[in-house]
Amino acid sequence: MPIDLRLLRYFLIVARHENISRAARELGITQPALSRQVRLFEQEMGWDLLERGGRSVRLTAAGKVVAEEGRKLWGEVHLSVRRMRREVEGREMRIGYAPSLVEGVLEGTMKCFVARYPGIRVSWFDDSTQEMWQGIREETRDVIIEVVSEVEGIEWAPVWERAFQVAVPEGHRLADRGAVRPEDLDGEHLVLLSRHEYPGYWERVTGWFKQEGINAKIAGEFDGIRSLSIGVQAGLGLALVAEGAPLSSGIRSLALIPRPEPLQIGLGWRKGRRLREWEQAFLESLRGE
Repeated sequence: MPIDLRLLRYFLIVARHENISRAARELGITQPALSRQVRLFEQEMGWDLLERGGRSVRLTAAGKVVAEEGRKLWGEVHLSVRRMRREVEGREMRIGYAPSLVEGVLEGTMKCFVARYPGIRVSWFDDSTQEMWQGIREETRDVIIEVVSEVEGIEWAPVWERAFQVAVPEGHRLADRGAVRPEDLDGEHLVLLSRHEYPGYWERVTGWFKQEGINAKIAGEFDGIRSLSIGVQAGLGLALVAEGAPLSSGIRSLALIPRPEPLQIGLGWRKGRRLREWEQAFLESLRGE
């Protein structure tokens, strides 16, 4: 049975407010007109969806089901419309990335890419891991540059590796060493990227400390590499960062011996779709091909 999407939208707004008057104000139509549209939707569906009271309405059992499934359907409609608009209106590439992982790489990559595809509009978004994953799922990001992770709905193409290094402030007891060993970090304070926004990084770093038997106290969590640098510079603690991460002045990066397993950095996109021609070219540029 086909569904009138306009009537579905009216019903969903009424279901959200559980009040015809407030829903009518949001829609910019009169209350009687909205009531007629919702009754028409009930007739088309063949179910009573609302229990009507004096000033408010309540969803029936059928109404709760229709509201839940209708919201999913409405979301899919929006995604489809967004896809159509992008295909019709022009070529664009929206890239989510973590600055800590791409320092020193993007300038050459984009120079090569723009030379091949000067007509592509490129938009960059400095995102956390969670924002990148959400952007791929909601199709507000076309591709992301991030640590390769086993996350549902994202396909990956490996690009390069980044070694872990220890970031310490100048004047720290370890600052003049060329490299440090795990036992050198025992008893130190540690600052990390947020466990909620960068779960892959958090698991890798805390897992390595546990594996090496290092007793370190977590002194703070930060929402990005810039704020993390401030924490290190202020002496709050040491940090494990990707090689080449953009750190503030007054911070030194030290190699780890033995080296932990490096971070695998890749280009990610929505699973099940093929990369567009220019996205494939961007991947090749990242790889230096």
